[in-house]
Amino acid sequence: MRNGGMLMRIYILMLTGALLAAGAVVAAEPAKEKSYEVPYRLTLPKHLMVRAKINGKGPFNFILDTGAPALFFTEAVAARAGVKADEKGWGECERFELEGGLVIPKARGRIDTPFQLEGMNGMGLAGAEIHGLIGYNILAQYRMTIDLASDRMLWTPMAWTPERPIGFGDAGGSAAQGSLEFIGSMMKGLGGMLGRKATPAVTGRGQAGILLRDEVDGPVVASVLKGSPSDTAGVKQGDRLRKVADRSVASSAEALDFAAKHAAGKTLALQVERSGKSIDLTINLVEGY
Repeated sequence: MRNGGMLMRIYILMLTGALLAAGAVVAAEPAKEKSYEVPYRLTLPKHLMVRAKINGKGPFNFILDTGAPALFFTEAVAARAGVKADEKGWGECERFELEGGLVIPKARGRIDTPFQLEGMNGMGLAGAEIHGLIGYNILAQYRMTIDLASDRMLWTPMAWTPERPIGFGDAGGSAAQGSLEFIGSMMKGLGGMLGRKATPAVTGRGQAGILLRDEVDGPVVASVLKGSPSDTAGVKQGDRLRKVADRSVASSAEALDFAAKHAAGKTLALQVERSGKSIDLTINLVEGY
C-alpha cells in the first residue's frame, strides 16, 4: 500500500507538471497581428498604386516601389497636408493612412519630387497623377500578400523597425542625381508638347439613341428613341445598317464596337438601306441620353 501510495503521488505530480507546462506553452503563444486589406489598382505601365491620406488630407496616389529607399511625396502634397521639411528635406506625418484602414503613425518621408514622378506625370504614363512613392522604410515593416487576380492586397504588421536608409544627406544631390532630374524634366516637357496630362480628361461615350437586332442580312434598327440624335438625323425603324463610320458591319456587336470609339460631341456617319436604296446619315452624338 505504501508503494502504491507513492506511485499515486508520483503520477499526480507528473500530471500536474504536464498541465503546468501546457499552460506555460499556451500563455507564451503570441497574439496574432491584425491584417489589413488594402485596395490597389494597376496603372497603365503595371505599377501597383494605392491611395493614402496624410494628416487627414487627400487621398493621394502612391506607387509601391521596392527600389525606393524611403517614402517620397511631392512638395505640393506636403504643403496641402501640413508636413514641414527639416533642413535635410525630411518630414514627419502625424498620420499616414492607407485606404483600407491601415494607419502608419509618425511616418517619415522625403519631401521631394523624384525624376521618376516628374517624368511619369509629365507624359501621363500612369493614367492618373502620382503624388509619391512608398519605399523601403514603410514596406519593410509589413508582410505583404499580393494576388494580381484580386483588387486588394494583404498587409500584416511586423514587430520590426528598419534602419534609416544610407546615403541620404542634405536636400539636393550629386551631379548624377541632377542628370536624372534633367531626364525627368525633359520627359515632362515632351509630354507638354504632345498634349499629355498627368490625369487624362475623361469624356463620356457618345449616345445615338437606337436599338439594333441581328438578322441574316445584317443588323436592323429595331427602334429609335423619340427625340434622340438618331431620330433627329432621320434614322427609321426597319432601316438595315450597312456602314458605321465608313466601315461595313455584319452584326450589331460590330456596329456598337465601331460607334463606341466616338465620344459625346462628335459626329457618327451611318449608311442604311431603306426600301432598296442606300441613304447616308450623320448623327450628332450626345452624352447620357
